[in-house]
Amino acid sequence: MKKIIIANWKMHYGPIKAGGWVRAFRRERLPKDLDISIAVPHVSLSAARSSLGRASIPALSGQDVFWEKDGPYTGEVSANMLSEFNIKYCLVGHSERRRILDETDDMVAKKAIALQNEGIIPVICVGETATQNKKKETAKVIRKQVNAVLSKIDLENKTPIVFAYEPIWAIGSGKACSPQHAKEAHEVIRKAIIKKTSEDFSNKTAIIYGGSVDVNNITEYMTTTGIDGCLIGGASLNPRNFALLCRTASTL
Repeated sequence: MKKIIIANWKMHYGPIKAGGWVRAFRRERLPKDLDISIAVPHVSLSAARSSLGRASIPALSGQDVFWEKDGPYTGEVSANMLSEFNIKYCLVGHSERRRILDETDDMVAKKAIALQNEGIIPVICVGETATQNKKKETAKVIRKQVNAVLSKIDLENKTPIVFAYEPIWAIGSGKACSPQHAKEAHEVIRKAIIKKTSEDFSNKTAIIYGGSVDVNNITEYMTTTGIDGCLIGGASLNPRNFALLCRTASTL
Protein backbone atom coordinates (compact mmCIF):
# COMPACT_ATOMS: atom_id res chain seq x y z
CA MET A 1 0.00 0.00 0.00
CA LYS A 2 1.45 3.36 -1.06
CA LYS A 3 1.57 6.11 1.52
CA ILE A 4 -1.01 8.81 0.91
CA ILE A 5 -0.43 12.54 0.53
CA ILE A 6 -3.57 14.66 0.13
CA ALA A 7 -3.47 18.40 -0.42
CA ASN A 8 -6.49 20.19 1.02
CA TRP A 9 -6.78 23.63 -0.53
CA LYS A 10 -9.81 24.47 1.63
CA MET A 11 -11.51 27.66 0.35
CA HIS A 12 -8.71 28.71 -1.98
CA TYR A 13 -8.40 28.88 -5.77
CA GLY A 14 -11.29 29.29 -8.17
CA PRO A 15 -11.18 27.65 -11.62
CA ILE A 16 -8.54 29.95 -13.17
CA LYS A 17 -6.03 29.65 -10.34
CA ALA A 18 -6.78 25.96 -9.85
CA GLY A 19 -5.95 25.23 -13.47
CA GLY A 20 -2.72 27.18 -13.17
CA TRP A 21 -1.76 25.33 -9.98
CA VAL A 22 -2.26 21.94 -11.61
CA ARG A 23 -0.26 22.87 -14.70
CA ALA A 24 2.60 24.20 -12.55
CA PHE A 25 2.55 21.10 -10.33
CA ARG A 26 2.68 18.77 -13.31
CA ARG A 27 5.88 20.47 -14.50
CA GLU A 28 7.60 19.45 -11.26
CA ARG A 29 9.46 16.19 -10.70
CA LEU A 30 6.83 14.09 -8.96
CA PRO A 31 7.44 10.83 -7.09
CA LYS A 32 5.56 7.75 -8.25
CA ASP A 33 5.86 5.80 -5.00
CA LEU A 34 3.27 7.99 -3.24
CA ASP A 35 -0.48 8.21 -3.68
CA ILE A 36 -0.76 11.98 -4.26
CA SER A 37 -4.12 13.72 -4.47
CA ILE A 38 -5.49 17.28 -4.33
CA ALA A 39 -8.79 18.16 -2.67
CA VAL A 40 -10.05 21.20 -4.54
CA PRO A 41 -13.20 23.33 -4.12
CA HIS A 42 -16.21 22.00 -6.02
CA VAL A 43 -16.28 25.00 -8.37
CA SER A 44 -12.70 24.23 -9.45
CA LEU A 45 -13.05 20.51 -10.15
CA SER A 46 -13.77 20.96 -13.85
CA ALA A 47 -10.76 23.23 -14.39
CA ALA A 48 -8.49 20.93 -12.39
CA ARG A 49 -9.68 17.88 -14.33
CA SER A 50 -9.16 19.66 -17.66
CA SER A 51 -5.63 20.73 -16.66
CA LEU A 52 -4.78 17.20 -15.56
CA GLY A 53 -5.82 15.67 -18.84
CA ARG A 54 -4.78 12.02 -18.83
CA ALA A 55 -2.18 12.49 -16.11
CA SER A 56 -2.56 10.19 -13.13
CA ILE A 57 -0.56 12.37 -10.72
CA PRO A 58 -2.08 13.98 -8.83
CA ALA A 59 -5.48 12.36 -8.44
CA LEU A 60 -8.47 14.60 -7.75
CA SER A 61 -10.33 14.65 -4.43
CA GLY A 62 -13.40 16.40 -3.10
CA GLN A 63 -13.57 18.47 0.08
CA ASP A 64 -17.09 17.48 1.12
CA VAL A 65 -20.27 15.80 -0.08
CA PHE A 66 -23.98 15.51 0.73
CA TRP A 67 -25.47 12.10 1.49
CA GLU A 68 -28.50 12.17 -0.84
CA LYS A 69 -28.22 11.32 -4.54
CA ASP A 70 -30.36 14.25 -5.64
CA GLY A 71 -33.31 16.35 -4.52
CA PRO A 72 -34.23 19.72 -2.98
CA TYR A 73 -30.92 20.39 -1.24
CA THR A 74 -29.86 23.80 -2.46
CA GLY A 75 -26.13 24.34 -2.52
CA GLU A 76 -25.21 20.71 -1.88
CA VAL A 77 -23.17 18.36 -4.08
CA SER A 78 -23.82 14.61 -4.27
CA ALA A 79 -21.38 11.75 -4.55
CA ASN A 80 -22.61 10.82 -8.04
CA MET A 81 -21.95 14.41 -9.15
CA LEU A 82 -18.39 14.15 -7.83
CA SER A 83 -17.91 10.81 -9.58
CA GLU A 84 -18.25 12.55 -12.95
CA PHE A 85 -14.88 14.20 -12.28
CA ASN A 86 -13.21 10.84 -11.65
CA ILE A 87 -12.70 11.66 -7.97
CA LYS A 88 -10.56 9.22 -5.99
CA TYR A 89 -10.98 10.53 -2.43
CA CYS A 90 -13.32 12.91 -0.64
CA LEU A 91 -12.91 14.43 2.80
CA VAL A 92 -15.76 14.12 5.28
CA GLY A 93 -16.05 15.35 8.84
CA HIS A 94 -13.20 17.83 8.57
CA SER A 95 -12.82 19.61 11.91
CA GLU A 96 -13.70 22.96 10.37
CA ARG A 97 -17.05 21.60 9.24
CA ARG A 98 -17.69 19.90 12.56
CA ARG A 99 -16.77 23.06 14.48
CA ILE A 100 -18.19 25.83 12.27
CA LEU A 101 -21.15 24.04 10.66
CA ASP A 102 -22.01 21.71 13.56
CA GLU A 103 -21.67 18.53 11.54
CA THR A 104 -22.45 15.48 13.68
CA ASP A 105 -20.98 11.99 13.72
CA ASP A 106 -24.22 10.74 12.16
CA MET A 107 -23.92 13.20 9.26
CA VAL A 108 -20.29 12.20 8.70
CA ALA A 109 -21.26 8.52 8.61
CA LYS A 110 -24.00 9.12 6.04
CA LYS A 111 -21.57 11.05 3.85
CA ALA A 112 -19.04 8.23 4.03
CA ILE A 113 -21.70 5.71 3.00
CA ALA A 114 -22.78 7.84 0.04
CA LEU A 115 -19.20 8.08 -1.19
CA GLN A 116 -18.54 4.37 -0.84
CA ASN A 117 -21.67 3.60 -2.84
CA GLU A 118 -20.21 5.67 -5.70
CA GLY A 119 -16.79 4.04 -5.47
CA ILE A 120 -15.17 7.13 -3.96
CA ILE A 121 -12.87 6.58 -0.98
CA PRO A 122 -14.06 8.62 2.04
CA VAL A 123 -11.33 10.23 4.11
CA ILE A 124 -12.98 10.43 7.52
CA CYS A 125 -11.47 13.13 9.70
CA VAL A 126 -11.42 12.69 13.48
CA GLY A 127 -9.71 14.60 16.25
CA GLU A 128 -9.98 16.38 19.58
CA THR A 129 -10.13 20.03 20.60
CA ALA A 130 -7.50 21.78 22.70
CA THR A 131 -9.74 21.51 25.77
CA GLN A 132 -10.31 17.81 25.24
CA ASN A 133 -6.59 17.30 24.74
CA LYS A 134 -5.77 19.08 28.00
CA LYS A 135 -8.32 16.93 29.80
CA LYS A 136 -6.65 13.85 28.31
CA GLU A 137 -9.84 12.89 26.47
CA THR A 138 -8.19 12.32 23.10
CA ALA A 139 -8.70 8.55 23.05
CA LYS A 140 -12.31 8.82 24.20
CA VAL A 141 -13.22 11.44 21.61
CA ILE A 142 -11.65 9.84 18.56
CA ARG A 143 -12.86 6.36 19.53
CA LYS A 144 -16.41 7.70 19.59
CA GLN A 145 -15.98 9.37 16.19
CA VAL A 146 -14.49 6.25 14.63
CA ASN A 147 -17.12 3.91 16.05
CA ALA A 148 -19.93 6.19 14.85
CA VAL A 149 -18.83 5.58 11.25
CA LEU A 150 -17.91 1.92 11.56
CA SER A 151 -21.26 1.07 13.11
CA LYS A 152 -23.13 2.30 10.02
CA ILE A 153 -21.06 1.72 6.90
CA ASP A 154 -21.28 -1.47 4.86
CA LEU A 155 -18.20 -3.42 5.85
CA GLU A 156 -18.61 -5.62 2.78
CA ASN A 157 -18.36 -2.65 0.41
CA LYS A 158 -15.29 -3.09 -1.80
CA THR A 159 -14.45 0.63 -1.66
CA PRO A 160 -12.00 1.13 1.22
CA ILE A 161 -12.10 3.94 3.75
CA VAL A 162 -9.36 6.14 5.16
CA PHE A 163 -9.24 7.78 8.57
CA ALA A 164 -7.40 11.07 9.05
CA TYR A 165 -6.37 12.02 12.56
CA GLU A 166 -6.31 15.80 12.75
CA PRO A 167 -5.98 17.30 16.24
CA ILE A 168 -8.14 20.40 16.01
CA TRP A 169 -5.75 22.42 18.14
CA ALA A 170 -2.94 21.86 15.61
CA ILE A 171 -4.76 22.71 12.40
CA GLY A 172 -3.65 26.02 10.95
CA SER A 173 -1.82 26.88 14.16
CA GLY A 174 1.68 26.28 12.86
CA LYS A 175 2.14 24.07 15.92
CA ALA A 176 1.94 20.48 14.79
CA CYS A 177 1.45 17.84 17.44
CA SER A 178 4.40 15.62 18.28
CA PRO A 179 4.90 12.46 16.23
CA GLN A 180 4.57 10.50 19.47
CA HIS A 181 1.14 11.99 20.19
CA ALA A 182 0.08 11.28 16.60
CA LYS A 183 1.35 7.71 16.90
CA GLU A 184 -0.65 7.15 20.09
CA ALA A 185 -3.80 8.58 18.51
CA HIS A 186 -3.33 6.37 15.45
CA GLU A 187 -2.98 3.34 17.70
CA VAL A 188 -6.31 4.21 19.33
CA ILE A 189 -7.94 4.43 15.90
CA ARG A 190 -6.37 1.17 14.74
CA LYS A 191 -7.52 -0.71 17.84
CA ALA A 192 -11.02 0.72 17.46
CA ILE A 193 -11.14 -0.48 13.85
CA ILE A 194 -10.02 -3.99 14.78
CA LYS A 195 -12.47 -4.22 17.68
CA LYS A 196 -15.40 -3.03 15.57
CA THR A 197 -14.53 -4.93 12.40
CA SER A 198 -11.66 -7.37 11.88
CA GLU A 199 -7.91 -7.63 11.37
CA ASP A 200 -8.49 -8.01 7.64
CA PHE A 201 -10.61 -4.87 7.41
CA SER A 202 -8.07 -2.98 9.50
CA ASN A 203 -5.22 -4.02 7.20
CA LYS A 204 -7.08 -2.45 4.26
CA THR A 205 -7.74 0.81 6.11
CA ALA A 206 -5.13 3.58 5.97
CA ILE A 207 -4.79 6.12 8.78
CA ILE A 208 -3.15 9.42 7.88
CA TYR A 209 -2.20 12.49 9.92
CA GLY A 210 -3.18 16.12 9.32
CA GLY A 211 -2.37 19.27 11.26
CA SER A 212 0.27 21.89 10.35
CA VAL A 213 2.32 19.45 8.28
CA ASP A 214 5.00 21.09 6.13
CA VAL A 215 8.26 20.30 4.38
CA ASN A 216 10.17 20.70 7.64
CA ASN A 217 8.28 18.08 9.62
CA ILE A 218 6.85 15.71 7.00
CA THR A 219 9.78 13.34 7.50
CA GLU A 220 8.98 12.90 11.18
CA TYR A 221 5.41 11.88 10.47
CA MET A 222 6.06 9.70 7.46
CA THR A 223 8.65 7.67 9.36
CA THR A 224 6.50 7.22 12.45
CA THR A 225 5.07 3.72 12.83
CA GLY A 226 1.35 3.57 12.18
CA ILE A 227 1.10 6.73 10.09
CA ASP A 228 0.15 5.88 6.51
CA GLY A 229 0.41 9.36 5.04
CA CYS A 230 -0.46 13.00 5.61
CA LEU A 231 -3.24 15.50 4.92
CA ILE A 232 -1.63 18.82 3.97
CA GLY A 233 -3.33 22.20 4.36
CA GLY A 234 -1.54 25.53 3.95
CA ALA A 235 1.69 23.93 2.79
CA SER A 236 -0.07 22.69 -0.35
CA LEU A 237 -1.13 26.07 -1.69
CA ASN A 238 2.12 26.68 -3.56
CA PRO A 239 2.61 23.97 -6.24
CA ARG A 240 6.42 24.09 -6.13
CA ASN A 241 6.49 23.86 -2.35
CA PHE A 242 3.98 21.03 -2.35
CA ALA A 243 6.02 19.16 -4.96
CA LEU A 244 9.11 19.59 -2.76
CA LEU A 245 7.15 18.27 0.19
CA CYS A 246 6.12 15.21 -1.84
CA ARG A 247 9.70 14.56 -2.94
CA THR A 248 10.88 14.89 0.64
CA ALA A 249 8.28 12.34 1.74
CA SER A 250 9.25 10.07 -1.14
CA THR A 251 12.92 9.82 -0.15
CA LEU A 252 12.09 8.09 3.13
